[in-house]
Amino acid sequence: MPRPIARLAAALATLLLAAAASAAAPPLRLPDTVRPLAYHLALTVDPATPGHSGEVGIDVELRQPQRSLLLHAKELQIRSAWLDIGAKRWPAKASRFDAERIELRFAQPVPAGRARLVLAFTGRQQDTDLDGLFRRREGGEWYAYTQFESTSARLAFPAFDEPGWKVPWTLSLTVPQALVAVANTPVRREEPAQPGWKRVEFEPTPPLPSYLVAFAIGPLDVLDAPPAGSLPIRFLAPRGRAAQAAYAAGITARIVQRMEAYFDLPHPYTKLDNVALAVPAHFGAMENAGLVTYAAPLMLAPPGEDTPQFQRTYVSLAAHEIAHQWFGNLVTMAWWDDLWLNESFASWLGDRIVDELMPQWQWRTSVPQARARAMQTDRLLSARQVRQPVTSDDDFGSLWDPITYEKGQVVLAMLEQWLGPERFRDSVRRYVNKHAWGHATAEDFMQALGAQDPALPEVLRSFTQQPGIPRVAVSLQCGEGPPQLLLRQSRLLALAPARAPGPAPLWRVPMLIRTPAGLTRHLLDAPEARVALPDTECPAWVQANAGGAGYYRASYAAEHWQALLARTDLPLNELLALADDALGLSEAGDLPLPALLDMAERLARHPARQVAAQAATVLRRARPTFDAAHQDDLARRWQAAFGERARQLGWAPHEGEDEDTRLLRAVLVEAVAIQGADATLRAQARGRVDAWLANGTPLDPQLRGALLASAAVDGDEALFDALLAAARRAPERSLRSELHAALGHFRAPRLAQRARELLLMPGLEFNEVAPAVMRAHNRVPALREGLLQFLQARQAEIVKRMGRDEPATLPTYLDDACSEDEAQRIERLFTPQAARYQGGRRALAQVLERVRICAAWQQRAALR
Repeated sequence: MPRPIARLAAALATLLLAAAASAAAPPLRLPDTVRPLAYHLALTVDPATPGHSGEVGIDVELRQPQRSLLLHAKELQIRSAWLDIGAKRWPAKASRFDAERIELRFAQPVPAGRARLVLAFTGRQQDTDLDGLFRRREGGEWYAYTQFESTSARLAFPAFDEPGWKVPWTLSLTVPQALVAVANTPVRREEPAQPGWKRVEFEPTPPLPSYLVAFAIGPLDVLDAPPAGSLPIRFLAPRGRAAQAAYAAGITARIVQRMEAYFDLPHPYTKLDNVALAVPAHFGAMENAGLVTYAAPLMLAPPGEDTPQFQRTYVSLAAHEIAHQWFGNLVTMAWWDDLWLNESFASWLGDRIVDELMPQWQWRTSVPQARARAMQTDRLLSARQVRQPVTSDDDFGSLWDPITYEKGQVVLAMLEQWLGPERFRDSVRRYVNKHAWGHATAEDFMQALGAQDPALPEVLRSFTQQPGIPRVAVSLQCGEGPPQLLLRQSRLLALAPARAPGPAPLWRVPMLIRTPAGLTRHLLDAPEARVALPDTECPAWVQANAGGAGYYRASYAAEHWQALLARTDLPLNELLALADDALGLSEAGDLPLPALLDMAERLARHPARQVAAQAATVLRRARPTFDAAHQDDLARRWQAAFGERARQLGWAPHEGEDEDTRLLRAVLVEAVAIQGADATLRAQARGRVDAWLANGTPLDPQLRGALLASAAVDGDEALFDALLAAARRAPERSLRSELHAALGHFRAPRLAQRARELLLMPGLEFNEVAPAVMRAHNRVPALREGLLQFLQARQAEIVKRMGRDEPATLPTYLDDACSEDEAQRIERLFTPQAARYQGGRRALAQVLERVRICAAWQQRAALR
């Protein structure tokens, strides 16, 4: 069978199987014949032993007589179950309904009305996955933590595990006597249990969905932080490390107070505990009500390591999670299709608060940066929409992506810019006050917006209920009469689309257009429109995305691009958006790649750190188009753009330099050393790393990762062994992560293979090693080829070391591939397994689309 026909047949078979499976699958959501009213949960947990046990009493309302009921329980053993109605007890027989749910059957129908459902159960703490009730070992001691979003509470206890059920919880934990236990609310009482154990009972919570219930158990150290008014704030860390939360403790109250001022509401909960989890940084953080959890490297800084980058990372992440206490916790989505109401709002408001709190950081540039990340995904035909229906377990695997976070964030910023900050804030306050302690949907927020501007609900629908990026072609019309703009909108399509795009979508695009005569507002709600400009003569330039927050790509004639780029007074956000538009339009075939690279070289000389960093981003994104035979051409591009500036910056901070210079050094010097093949910078890095390994000469923590990676590129076996030994004995996860990443940078084939073998080495934590090594190998054609071959040979062994759905991410570590041959090999390797993991099919489809777009971009470039 010819290959294209074979691929079509395989795709058709996959679709038929998926359709059959979907038809056979039971409904995802529980029936509403039983409504939970409150939980009384008692758990016995020892982090040092893998099992746990408990009993949960759930006050319920039975809305009709019934012989059976369903609730969620995954990988749990139900020891007994019954229903108490008044003085009568109705025993139940529990059986497995499917992988996620159990069925309780009664001998006779139970009557409608109020009752208490009680289940005694046992389960296991997760050792590989970072969800449910999981345990980790740190410094030779065990800790137990929870991560229940989205559907993992059911791994810890039986529950009606859906966000639409929002009720009070009363929790008690029986734990070893020497351990600390914390949860969403303050401790009510603590008393002895069996010898060597204690029972810790917590105050009842306000109404919470199951995914926001949280607790942590272990030899935790506590640091009390300054309160935010009457709100107590604490930081909890693994034994001996609480002092490393000093920076976080010093600034968090200020974040809370800014949030309270924005909402004109106090923090909704009685405390704010912040727990550093013994997990890798890629875990991120979780906004549990009153008990926010962070990966330890994101909250804790060893002495001397609260670098400018660490501070920015903590403050922005904390602002996001604290914003969730209102967006998501106080007001909760009714179902997961409105997850964006949680995440987009927290991203938008979190970054807004950071900019207010730390204006010297120029955090307002987070909007064009978020816009760039969102559009990198949204350009794909396989991209999903912001408000995505969640109808299967597989859908959960695709929710946490740049569409939910960054696209929604930028759309909100665009609407705030259009409406004005005060009117937009009033809409937000109205929405939060109306739905406090309850649920809300996107339509509820649209109603709040519509009270300020009746056109905005349809604007928001057009950006959240269909995927894709509007491409607005901007043509200046100067002839008889006043100047005009001709605007035409269409969906931006990258080169080599994976399939026919379907009917032409239509957006309602709120455009702010600036010319020398001033600002023009226009709501583009048709495929084409003419807009009169206030100028009396043909303007020398047109900025069709004033402010840089518009979620669309403005496409100009070449002379108008040049006129905008030539302006020295172009606001920073507009310049960043313009540069990213050039990149996106080049990938779509509108702008030749050589012209894009020339623009990057010009922007590389800009004095603003953010603009130089954006120029570096352009070169990085273009990197895959330089195949193995043209790596020297890529190096010359980096040297032309940044070589002189990087060598002037050097590896050592200069006395009196500002934080922006320190941050820029960390970006540029490593890039020129590695991508620019700068032998001098690599040799200097090797000398500093050798001195650190030999006698402990300190490495600047802001540059340590860059130094280690740059030294490793040309490194020998002795350096490889020394870095591996240092990683094995490093006590801090942040340092181990940098060392593992450096091991992935060795270019010598034998050492590159040794780095890949680390993925299977006993005693090394897979989630620390594998992402660092695979990301490094993805960026270099020869190393990526070795990684692809390694995955082809050892995929089954690797999957055994991963969490239940983590194998869905494996194709993403090859997404810098840039040829049809690589796309076909990736497709053959991962297609048979993709459907086994949540989000696996979409993740693979998006990687294949990226690879084929890159191949078409490379072919179009005519660089060589």
